[in-house]
Amino acid sequence: MTEADAAATSPAVQARDRATWTELFFDLVLAFAVSQIAHLLAGHPDWPVLGRSLLVLVPLWWAWVDVVMAMNAVHETNTQRVFLLLSGLAVYGMAVAAPHAPGDREQALLYAGSYLALRLLIGEAIRRECALYTIHPYRAGLAFALALFGTATLPGTWRSVSWVAAVAAEIAAPRLLSGHLRRLAFGVNHLPERFGLFVIIALGENVFSVGAGVATGRLDTANLAALVLAFLTACALWWLYFHLAASAIAHALRTHPTPAVVVRDVLSYGHLVLVAGLLLVSVGAQRAVQAPLATPHGLAAGLLPGGAGLFTLTFCYTRRRMFGAASVTRFYGALALFATAWAASLLPALATTALTAGLLVTVNALEHWLLASGRGVPLVLRQRDA
Repeated sequence: MTEADAAATSPAVQARDRATWTELFFDLVLAFAVSQIAHLLAGHPDWPVLGRSLLVLVPLWWAWVDVVMAMNAVHETNTQRVFLLLSGLAVYGMAVAAPHAPGDREQALLYAGSYLALRLLIGEAIRRECALYTIHPYRAGLAFALALFGTATLPGTWRSVSWVAAVAAEIAAPRLLSGHLRRLAFGVNHLPERFGLFVIIALGENVFSVGAGVATGRLDTANLAALVLAFLTACALWWLYFHLAASAIAHALRTHPTPAVVVRDVLSYGHLVLVAGLLLVSVGAQRAVQAPLATPHGLAAGLLPGGAGLFTLTFCYTRRRMFGAASVTRFYGALALFATAWAASLLPALATTALTAGLLVTVNALEHWLLASGRGVPLVLRQRDA
């Protein structure tokens, strides 16, 4: 069955309209998990640690997406509240173990065991509420959780290889099984709100980690300037998402001929990259504020502008999947941020932070001026392949 045929199929359930208080409490656990991964990368900002950080981030992200999709299909009851609270406990276990799971056997068992418990909970919730279909990309995550748990006791290198394979397969699952999304109902208010809240969580980690990093130390003029610039960067990233993108997602869910494309490509895949970009920004900003006059080297030098560039460029992909074209302002803004990341090892961290904040503010200001003057944002990559 094609995706167009899938779109014509009536959903089996009614979608929820807004997030609930229990879901917001569940998100607090995710905030802790994001913080744990950010601290891991901040302590050792090199390529192997970045790989391990992404390895433990992806299952957390995909499980969160699956919980959101399960709750999107039902109205909250006491049973659903218990499901969310138990899911929060499982995510809590994953978050506690995340920093050391790839390299430590006991932590790997805790991480994988918690993930397996979470997947069993999600499977039971879907079975109760959506019994009309048995296979879809979100329920398939149970197989990947079993793979992680079954290989958690292997020696370190074999465990890492096995986990990379399982996580890569989990990333590919929504694409390979997207036809089974046809019976899901998509809440045009609930889903954008839930994914926007996760972006807020990732932005909040930036504000928290940067502020906490300097709160106990001495603040001189350079530290204070870097702190202000890091906060302006966070504000500009917030503006990039919530000024236009959040409402565009809701509009696309209402009007796209195949809403499952928006859920799969924009929400599931696109937001994973957005969150990864914000994670890099958080670590880069934290290190820049702590040592603003130092010149970093290697991966650490480009974390802040590189993460901001990845965040900005992802909007080109998501907008193209929703509407068939990407904005020129964000495309060239992302290229300028990547150029800053390339040159960052030659500059003091304060200068890199100032360039990053300036570029992001410029993109936002230019888009505001174009829209306010009635010109509209120019588009690039005009090709609809949704």
